[in-house]
Amino acid sequence: MKLTHLFAAIVLVAGFAACKKKEEKAADPGGASDPKTTEPKTDKPAGGRKIPNGQGLTVDAPAKWEDNGIGGAAGMHLAGDAGNFSVMETSAEEAAKPFATWKSETEEILFQKWISAEEVPDGFKALYSMDKIKMQGEEPVKDGSTFAFHTRRKIGGKVHDCYGSAVAEADAKEAIDLCMKVAKN
Repeated sequence: MKLTHLFAAIVLVAGFAACKKKEEKAADPGGASDPKTTEPKTDKPAGGRKIPNGQGLTVDAPAKWEDNGIGGAAGMHLAGDAGNFSVMETSAEEAAKPFATWKSETEEILFQKWISAEEVPDGFKALYSMDKIKMQGEEPVKDGSTFAFHTRRKIGGKVHDCYGSAVAEADAKEAIDLCMKVAKN
């Protein structure tokens, strides 16, 4: 499980890098800012707008939560690397773990302290602070703290994890609320 948490931390760093690349591309003429090459943001099926790469998942998210790019992780992010979340189907093995086991395993890597952690009728939701990691060349190094979150719940008959991090606690709490509202269209 330590490897899973390390992988999650690396995914968070990679997610921030992908968001940065998307912002840079948007500044290019003829790139993502060209109305001929972008999908309209008005595509709002029941339950909100489609989550790119989300296999039919939707969420009613405020406009400040931007879609991750095509080919990236299913989820959304905030401008300026201020936060992100990803949502994916959970393996049967991971879904079968008790909440206490998940908490214990989470505390093993980069963890600082719990802010909230509770079970919900179909899973759990948790908010905690953890070490923020940045890449210095090819080496990951500690660079302060960040607010991390994780939810697990049934969506469309399957168990899904929704997780990420944010610079501000308020954005992390908003992301948890969004994760709890993800629906299958």
